[in-house]
Amino acid sequence: MILTVAVPAPLYKTFDYLSHDKEDLLGANETSDFLITEGMRVEVPFAGRQLTGIVLATKRQTTENTTTKYKMKAIVRCLDTEPTFSKKLIELIKWSSQYYCHPIGECLHTALPTALRKQNTIDKLNTLIIIRWHRSNLDFEENKRNHKQAEILNYFINQPSGVWQESLKLLGITNNQLIALEKKGLLYREELDPLSVHQTASNKLTKILLNKEQTFATDTLIKHCDEFGIFLLHGITGSGKTEVYIERVKHSLERNQQALILIPEINLTPQTLARFQSQLNTPIGLIHSGMSDKEKLTMWHLAKNGTASVIIGTRSAIFTPFKNLGLIIVDEEHDSSYKQNDGFKYSARDLAVKRAQLENCQVALGSATPSLESLLNANQKKYHYLSLTKRAGAGQKPDIHLIDIKSRTLENGCSRPLLNRVKQELNAKNQVIIFQNRRGYSPTLLCNSCGWIAQCPHCDARLTVHSRPPHLHCHHCDYKEAIPESCKSCQDKHLSPLGSGTERIEAGLIQHFPETKVIRIDRDSIKKQQDMKRLVEDINKGEPCILIGTQMLAKGHDFHNVTLVAIIDADSSLFSSDFRAFEQSTQLLLQVSGRTGRGDKKGSVLIQTKHAEHPLFIPIIEGDYDLAARNELEEREACGLPPFSKMISIRVESSSQIINFEQLNQLKNTLKSELAQTSNYQLSGPLEASMSRKAGIHRSYLHIFTTNNTTRYAIQAKIPGLTAKLKRKVKVIIDVDPHEYT
Repeated sequence: MILTVAVPAPLYKTFDYLSHDKEDLLGANETSDFLITEGMRVEVPFAGRQLTGIVLATKRQTTENTTTKYKMKAIVRCLDTEPTFSKKLIELIKWSSQYYCHPIGECLHTALPTALRKQNTIDKLNTLIIIRWHRSNLDFEENKRNHKQAEILNYFINQPSGVWQESLKLLGITNNQLIALEKKGLLYREELDPLSVHQTASNKLTKILLNKEQTFATDTLIKHCDEFGIFLLHGITGSGKTEVYIERVKHSLERNQQALILIPEINLTPQTLARFQSQLNTPIGLIHSGMSDKEKLTMWHLAKNGTASVIIGTRSAIFTPFKNLGLIIVDEEHDSSYKQNDGFKYSARDLAVKRAQLENCQVALGSATPSLESLLNANQKKYHYLSLTKRAGAGQKPDIHLIDIKSRTLENGCSRPLLNRVKQELNAKNQVIIFQNRRGYSPTLLCNSCGWIAQCPHCDARLTVHSRPPHLHCHHCDYKEAIPESCKSCQDKHLSPLGSGTERIEAGLIQHFPETKVIRIDRDSIKKQQDMKRLVEDINKGEPCILIGTQMLAKGHDFHNVTLVAIIDADSSLFSSDFRAFEQSTQLLLQVSGRTGRGDKKGSVLIQTKHAEHPLFIPIIEGDYDLAARNELEEREACGLPPFSKMISIRVESSSQIINFEQLNQLKNTLKSELAQTSNYQLSGPLEASMSRKAGIHRSYLHIFTTNNTTRYAIQAKIPGLTAKLKRKVKVIIDVDPHEYT
């Protein structure tokens, strides 16, 4: 038996191996060779190493190739007793490899849980356990020193059937805390087989009432549940898209089908899980990068054998195996987080559509600000379009106003009218969100005498000033240094931080409102998922507070007592060289604006800008994303830009921009020669990246645009072979449907 194996190597090919060594092969039983089948993991020798590969095909040894069998290497061993990948998943990943021009072995490697990438046998993996914790009957004497233990034990009062360890972890309860209570006899653990147990709702199920639009959307989805179909659910912020998802999932569960829910950010996991657990008395699993390898593998097994009826996960969850997948939901489908930017550059949203086609099931894409690609597909009737135009319950659309700050003095980034309005809302016992999509204290350190600016020595970027602890930090290559006492150019000591980040705004607001709780939410303050969960629970208590944050605060959160959203700097992306900047700015501003007015109180939005006359703000003020999308689609069509064309970016990286341009010009000329009989494509470049040097490496691009699918397929088929010739001098990165234009 000859096995065709894909190995995790940057090579656009597979390799043949013998299923046994020579002696075993010659004396092998006729039927034993068929134990190894497509989708199984095998350990193989490769380039002096032993790698975990995936079998993609098997074929019988014949008399024609007996002369070559002794030249082939044999596998070391088979790691599985059954296929790790189903045929449909193999087909999905093969398609992905061709579409995204990425080696098939690395695609399969990405799709595997980390624990399965190693040479572990399936017997070893099956020893995993799931732990459920229970409260004992032993009394607990609380004192000032063990109030945290009392808090944990109080949680168990309403959990008579116990709580899964994964759920406790989401609450911020550590393993050490549980073990300490176990030693005191206050808790005891129950260890269970992960393939026969599941997580279910920990709270009493609540009944939701849908409005007319939600009911129509749900009924339409259910009506077409028996076949592959793509539905775009365009619902304004607060319109109740999640309730529609839940009702549709309920219907799948009634048909004994599983559901996959994709979310863009790990920080949305706790609240999404809580929403679904409150209304579904069914096994729910989580898959995201914040989990341990053991936890992810356990959930992977639960989905594969059908125990977990619902999986909620981030981008990589699209590769989860299912026993009977009947529904895929992609929430916030416009979000760029669904695009993988390193290695295998796939889009989880687009793979969700392809997987639904292969599984013959329904896929629903939901967003308040859909991507232009999805809107165009809906306009062309490739997607079914559903809309939710009203907020659910008592929620109301916010009023949006601009504050022109051209001639105003700012106090740590905030204008006086904005501060006055914040004070008014706090006096009314409401909550306020201050949005600034820039972390740190200040984006620039400037010398007032000579104009010197602190630059990263490794990137074409300025160093960001941080105050806690004080230092300069490059957010691109992670370079750090102490804040200099004097200018490195003229030695003058008058250095000033220019501009405001979240740290500076936080410090200013604490001075203005010393009696009000100020909460900062960014990647510097939120290190773990439990931190975000605790903050969300604290905010949901409804006490007056000010929330300062980046995009982490802009997506999906449902704070009912927030009545004011203030956007500090709306101008940062107005004049970007990226053709997607207008679309992304509109989406971000409307998403942030949607965080207010979600309860029974009217909300409002204040946007600080130096360009109040900019056309971007017309649809923002009116809350009309359709208008912005129509205008942008017209411009894109006139320019032949995506989504009216397909785009492929080829980036090369080396120690010299000259080398980059030489290699890209060589590739450009070769492509022109290969496509001499084709006219419906356009090459743009070579171009320097907007950040030409990053981490000491120079980066350059060649962009390919085509409006013809036949031409695109031809180009995608040629690119791997053509770029392989460049790799000796430069690093080559191929990005199909890129989200980063420069």
